[in-house]
Amino acid sequence: MTSGDMPHRVATIVAEALNVPVERVTPSASLIDDLGAESIDFLDILFRIETAFNIKVRESELWDGTIDRTSQETIDASIAQLKVRQPDYRWDRLPAHPAPSDLGRLITVQTIIQHLQTRGVE
Repeated sequence: MTSGDMPHRVATIVAEALNVPVERVTPSASLIDDLGAESIDFLDILFRIETAFNIKVRESELWDGTIDRTSQETIDASIAQLKVRQPDYRWDRLPAHPAPSDLGRLITVQTIIQHLQTRGVE
């Protein structure tokens, strides 16, 4: 598998885990808001990713280094940086100052791919 295959591979994993057509699984689709994922689905997706890429992933790792949850100010600053990296995400769905409980809604295929790339997975 080449790094160019990773987006398709991750999209296929997400589509199968959520039982949605792979065409709906775009890089900027929120797993929760757009694809209907629930907390149990994240465990299934993570298990499938671990198996497919032969790595171990904790759910919290998807945000390590991306969203600083220290305070509302750090969350807002992290969101501002994420908006630059993911302009296609539907930012209008989030409150102006997202709480930590809103952050799971930001998990997309692209954030999963970015995490895998950060770990050196191809």
